[in-house]
Amino acid sequence: MYHKEVRVVKRFKRAMPILLSAAMAASMLLPAAAANQGSGETTTTATEGSYDKSIVMVDAGRKYFSVDSLKSIIDSASSAGMHYVMLGLGNDGMRFLLDDMTLTVGGTTYTDKQVSDAIHAGNEAYSDFEVDELTEAEMNEILSYAATKGVEIVPLINTPGHMDSILDAAEALTGVDCAYGTSQRTIDITNETATSFTKAFLQKYITYFASKGCTLFNMGVDEYANDAGGMGFPKLVANGQYDDFIKYVNEVSAMVKEAGMTPMAFNDGIYYDNTTDQGTFDQDIIICYWSSGWWGYDVAKPAFLAEQGHQLVNTHGDWYWIVGGNKCTVDKASQFDINNFMGGTIEDPVGAMFCIWCDMADSDGPDEGTAVVGKTAPIISLFGQTLDEKC
Repeated sequence: MYHKEVRVVKRFKRAMPILLSAAMAASMLLPAAAANQGSGETTTTATEGSYDKSIVMVDAGRKYFSVDSLKSIIDSASSAGMHYVMLGLGNDGMRFLLDDMTLTVGGTTYTDKQVSDAIHAGNEAYSDFEVDELTEAEMNEILSYAATKGVEIVPLINTPGHMDSILDAAEALTGVDCAYGTSQRTIDITNETATSFTKAFLQKYITYFASKGCTLFNMGVDEYANDAGGMGFPKLVANGQYDDFIKYVNEVSAMVKEAGMTPMAFNDGIYYDNTTDQGTFDQDIIICYWSSGWWGYDVAKPAFLAEQGHQLVNTHGDWYWIVGGNKCTVDKASQFDINNFMGGTIEDPVGAMFCIWCDMADSDGPDEGTAVVGKTAPIISLFGQTLDEKC
């Protein structure tokens, strides 16, 4: 199958990026005209069916990717008929700085230079590259380029975990220990300074990407303090602090929705171990389902999350391409089944996502993503073709 040429003509629903309808209960999504991304304007037209999210995700937080490398990934996604490219800009590292990074937290204002310097120092401490951050002008260029290719950018800034550089900056600027226990990447969600700093930081990016016409924003919210001597979510549940996590996630979700975007999150922390007695999550959060857990990590199954009212994107971990780790192949990509989730079958997912993770960011050299681009292009092509043939 994977020797077939990628179809020249894709179905209409795969040719246009989309806008998630506010009427979630109808399970019908509306396509957004990506040509307006970057202008702050959104245009919608009707389409058939509820499946319309085909996403290529690139971990641009752990590893710095140049503008040219990200444009090449956008090219691959577009050629494969994929709707979106998700940029994991904040994932351990924080690889994108706005022109004005001024923050006010708890009555104290931190200047643009103070915040930018603190984030940069955090990036260098995490994994130092020759260039560490994209600029706002470069991101504007990326957004505009994606629009010409019929692709929408989905920003991912992961909190309250996977935020090494942001956590370093929060502690350096506020002088407060913001970490959860011994975690190097997770804030204590019961610490007012930690949560206030993080939400103020996020708000700047939520405002920016909403102004550029983005319709989705991935909040991450996965693997809470998994680096602190065991898994974090079971600790939160056992300590009666899981309600604080739910409160934090819902607050960030509300920020995203207030800006006119739809929130997304990875699945493992959502109703961990089917816990429902400490609160409920915002049903509008689209769940990127990547893992059904493992021994000692009792993650809610996809059917359970669907029963709680969430729409699901199949982000099956067996189809990951990982710098320094396991890699999906073209043969594997051709076998992807959008209904076959890790942990069960879902008949009506809203999409699928192929993930490029950079767990060992410099294992292929400080090449600003060029090696990743070349190695993943044929896999993206087959992943998109397989979705087109099977959906």
